Amino acid sequence: MNASTTEARFVGIAINQAEEVSAATRLAQYNMLNEIPGAIFGIITVAYIVGSLIALAH
Repeated sequence: MNASTTEARFVGIAINQAEEVSAATRLAQYNMLNEIPGAIFGIITVAYIVGSLIALAH
């Protein structure tokens, strides 16, 4: 065991810090993340309406 090693390392994971993300890519990622709560709410609403209609049919 090497007692002088104090730096944590992940073997097999390489992160390239030199690569910049363009402003357009960053904006697209933000907009996609911004729409996720609305999409989830829409799916839950549609599932509730369909469930209610199925319950009324019985």
